[in-house]
Amino acid sequence: MTRVLACSDIHNNINAVRQLRAREVNDYDAVIVAGDIGSDRPDEVFDILRTFDCPVFYVLGNWDHRLEHRRNFGAQCHHLHLTPYPVGDLSIIGESIDGIDQEWEASRAAAADDPALARQARLAEQRAKLAAIIAAQAPERTIFVSHYRLTKTQTFLPGVPLFLFGHIHRFEDTNYRGQRFVNVSALDKKVMVSRKGERVKPEGYRYINDGSYVVISHSQSAGLSVEPRRFDPDFSGWERIEGIFLSSATEVE
Repeated sequence: MTRVLACSDIHNNINAVRQLRAREVNDYDAVIVAGDIGSDRPDEVFDILRTFDCPVFYVLGNWDHRLEHRRNFGAQCHHLHLTPYPVGDLSIIGESIDGIDQEWEASRAAAADDPALARQARLAEQRAKLAAIIAAQAPERTIFVSHYRLTKTQTFLPGVPLFLFGHIHRFEDTNYRGQRFVNVSALDKKVMVSRKGERVKPEGYRYINDGSYVVISHSQSAGLSVEPRRFDPDFSGWERIEGIFLSSATEVE
């Protein structure tokens, strides 16, 4: 049995990573982060995730635009961009289209007159590389990770059974034409609250983090299974405040 813990959208929220670590024991063959680690405190994030004592795989998202593709977060941490890694009898590979990609920066500078066309060409080149890499191994045992949900995967990544992504901040598990797409949700999901019975101004609002993630299990007999898990905090005594978030709000202990 191979077990993988997958999360996304940390957004520099170190406390959310600590909460995840406190909830889960060292019972995983890999940890996956599907982007939006955050450009401000990535070393702290990976310091915590490395304590799971297993490989930590990641891709970059739109919150990671100041992180270099080749940045080293430790020997245990691996950027999945165009690079497959074995985990049990599975292979995990991914794609990052955010962050500082030195090859892309060079090609963009060379095509400054039409950066949009250069970007399109760069993506097409990456997709061709991905297709060749995955076709050369075992597509049917491959898990693909990106920050955004991919489209047209039946065309350029046929046979891949499971795609993990984030960005949308809610759990989804859908099947389309024989391929499974799982949004591993957001580890950082702040819900604004005020204490029940108290009338306070917005500057007195606080937040409770209702983060979530998934656990993926695989065996040759049972195949792939996906279990969503939530922090499921105690909202008793608190009134939810919808449609607003204040960055100055403090977290409820």
